[in-house]
Amino acid sequence: MDGMIAEAARLGQAGMSLVSVDSTVARAHRDAAGMVVEPVVLAALEKAAAQE
Repeated sequence: MDGMIAEAARLGQAGMSLVSVDSTVARAHRDAAGMVVEPVVLAALEKAAAQE
């Protein structure tokens, strides 16, 4: 989130005086959330997440 805010500010798309970030995060395992993903897509998503 910090990266998105910084990039938006750099591009002049966010007024930093108006930015507020809630630190509360709720997560569920993809199976618990009912998400169905093909194995090839899942592998690509996991690879992209690991590169961040």
